[in-house]
Amino acid sequence: MGIIILVIVAALIAAAFYLIRKSAHKKKLPAKPAAVNASARPSESPLPEQRTLLSAISIDRIAEDHDWLKQRWQLAEEHRKTGDRSIFPDWFFHEMTKSQKEWLDKEGFQVTQPITKGQAADLIDLNHPASEQQLEILRFFQVQLPRDLSYTRAAHEIALLFRDPENHRVWLQRPASKLQKERARFLGIKLPEGVAESRAQKLISDHISVLEGKNDPRVDEWDSIENIIHQLSDEQALKEFFSIRKPGIELIIAALEQLKSEGRSYVLSEDNIESVVQKLLELKPDLELKS
Repeated sequence: MGIIILVIVAALIAAAFYLIRKSAHKKKLPAKPAAVNASARPSESPLPEQRTLLSAISIDRIAEDHDWLKQRWQLAEEHRKTGDRSIFPDWFFHEMTKSQKEWLDKEGFQVTQPITKGQAADLIDLNHPASEQQLEILRFFQVQLPRDLSYTRAAHEIALLFRDPENHRVWLQRPASKLQKERARFLGIKLPEGVAESRAQKLISDHISVLEGKNDPRVDEWDSIENIIHQLSDEQALKEFFSIRKPGIELIIAALEQLKSEGRSYVLSEDNIESVVQKLLELKPDLELKS
């Protein structure tokens, strides 16, 4: 009888050990993955907290833009969450590029936390003046322009304007610009009276295609002329390096045509902007700023 009891106890102990070992080696199921937000964009990320980010940018020249940047980036974050892309395109929320990071480091911004591609572009373009086209758009809509308007601020104002489709339509139907009219004249195109900018652009583009097929030198010559016009459109640079006011497009072209009659090609003038400035002053001495 005692032997039977011992056998039963041994069997129970063995069964208990078997169950313990089986439980210890039981394969665990993987954790259930978190739910994925279908509206989230894989290439986007939330903008860093504005106060921390802006205080981390150690450079004096953004001081006057500090509050404005904070408001702009807060608006960008709101639009990121709602999916509104009327002001901030998708790329604004992508990661900052390597070249942007290198530029910011070189200029001493010392951004100490990750920022988006759009934020980096904002910081970079705060150091560049508004383009001639940007200024043309803002003047057309009679927007009050502060002095030394940056490319970043101008782009923001234009995006606000073009949120309204009617403004975009009005802009496309505006009359041809002075630059377009001069380009058409130079290339031998007669534009219809009162032609809209968009129609003028189409006529000019079609005519350029014909001229390129004939290897007409006027195509490359106009490229040089337009580059010179852009070089002479930066009022701050003109004041700092040449001590002159910004000349009008007609005056620039008149100076270039006179230089060409004297044997200097448009390409040579493009490479020697000082000679163009000298000719401008000969034609209009009052361009010179008095100290």
